[in-house]
Amino acid sequence: MSDLLLWIAAGALILIGFLAIFSTTYSMQIKLGGDPLFYVKRQLFSLVMGVIGLAIFAYLDYKHLKKIAPYLYVIMLVLLALVLFFGSGSQTAQRWFQLGPFSFQPSELSKMIIVICLAAFFSEREKLSNLWNAGFLLALVGIPFFLIFKQPDLGTALVFVFILIGMLAASGSSPKLLILLVTPMISILLRPFIYLWIAYLVLMALVLFLSRASFWDWVLILGLNIAVGVAMPYIWGMLKSYQRQRILSFLDPGSDPHGAGYHSLQSRIAVGSGGIFGRGFLRGSQTQLQFIPEQHSDFAFSAIGEEFGFVGSAIVLLLFAVMIWRTLVIASGSMDTFGSLLASGFAIMTIFHVFVNIGMTLGILPIVGMPLPFLSFGGSSLLMNMISIGILQSIVMRRKKIIF
Repeated sequence: MSDLLLWIAAGALILIGFLAIFSTTYSMQIKLGGDPLFYVKRQLFSLVMGVIGLAIFAYLDYKHLKKIAPYLYVIMLVLLALVLFFGSGSQTAQRWFQLGPFSFQPSELSKMIIVICLAAFFSEREKLSNLWNAGFLLALVGIPFFLIFKQPDLGTALVFVFILIGMLAASGSSPKLLILLVTPMISILLRPFIYLWIAYLVLMALVLFLSRASFWDWVLILGLNIAVGVAMPYIWGMLKSYQRQRILSFLDPGSDPHGAGYHSLQSRIAVGSGGIFGRGFLRGSQTQLQFIPEQHSDFAFSAIGEEFGFVGSAIVLLLFAVMIWRTLVIASGSMDTFGSLLASGFAIMTIFHVFVNIGMTLGILPIVGMPLPFLSFGGSSLLMNMISIGILQSIVMRRKKIIF
């Protein structure tokens, strides 16, 4: 027995995605004298491949993924390394392999693989009782993180960090390691506000003192946060110029309205102009006049907001909420730890994608390369999400033993 609501939510999102892709590319293709259905046909081909992948992984017992996790990890590293030397890209990014008229982005597939590998790792270790296990875990995620960061693809690299934090919390393996990962991220956010950051360090020291933390806890937790704060200027220097400009434009979009702040401003105009019920399918001025570059991929939600309004946007959010809810239900009902962590990882991945993509579309988060699951144009992303649905359905169908 499969999860019907999960099927319905995924199917509805895919249908809305096709409408958004057609709407955002129709006028552009007509203007160029091309096939108005060019992008729709390519996405349809990806959907067919995704359905095949979904069927295969739903049929197979998900427990086999635990056995082949080390091999999947090696394949992931090989692909991520090869794309740095032989991959194709645009501008300064080199992120995919070109296979004739189609392209394949290894970093999209690597998100699913890292969820499988982390689920296998945590299911074998109830507690990370020594530094060796903790170091191995950080290396497990750190190596692919570095390879993706070098492409450069900061958005996908950040997905790895949040998948690690979320699955570490779900597994309950090491609260101390979770603190070591989360608190430096807070320091990074507060470091530009020097007095606020110092107050945060004082508060952390007070908590350590009241909890009677050991000397090494003081060194690791407080020392790591101070080190991150001191290293921030060097981390800032490691970012590409366009990445720094995106962050600055996020803080003040009006500072460069025709440059790095252009995407954010135009996207907010599109969503805001949709009103309650939207301007109607194929009637959005921002969408049809192509004011937002790459609107069919990373900014698909802006087209939905403009043409279907608040009601359409709310329906999309509701469908994502249903999908995440059912994924968490599957995680809680799994018959083993591996299946539970696997489903939890997919839920965490979906939550992060939806939050960041819609956040950057509304201008409340910096712009990063982050597709909206099932809605954005992109074969690799759709294939990965379809396979994830297949694995989730495999967990559902095997969570109870059949009694004859």
